[in-house]
Amino acid sequence: MGAWLLKANPAVWDIGTALRDGTELNWWRMARSYRTSLVAPGQPVAMWVTRGDPRTLSGVWALGTVTGPVHEDCGDPDDTLWRDEGARRQVRPRLPVHLEVLSGVVSREEFAADPRLAHSEILRVPRIGNPAALTPAEWRALRDLAEDAGG
Repeated sequence: MGAWLLKANPAVWDIGTALRDGTELNWWRMARSYRTSLVAPGQPVAMWVTRGDPRTLSGVWALGTVTGPVHEDCGDPDDTLWRDEGARRQVRPRLPVHLEVLSGVVSREEFAADPRLAHSEILRVPRIGNPAALTPAEWRALRDLAEDAGG
């Protein structure tokens, strides 16, 4: 396994405000699927922001590591960044992570233009559940792009 892309939909949770305000990204809620059992502590992760908010560029905003096992989440009734009330209260797998926000975003366009990433799962199957997978070669390519972007 290479790495995981954690998907953030700004129409569901205001990831743009969280990133701009410096909110600590130490967990992420994922879709319930067989993939949650494949995610393990120590694996690399990246935060992929989808389209959905014209104020927030789509692409990779942060890189990091899984810091603990996936566990059940009870929802976030007090989190004011939720834009989707149903999602706010939904019980989902929660993943402990440590994410460092990049100083420059790797935009979706930059990501797609790199031949090492052009066939990645996130581009081939954009509606795939959360998380999406990156091969080891794709993870290395993303790290190169992040470094070039000032990450």
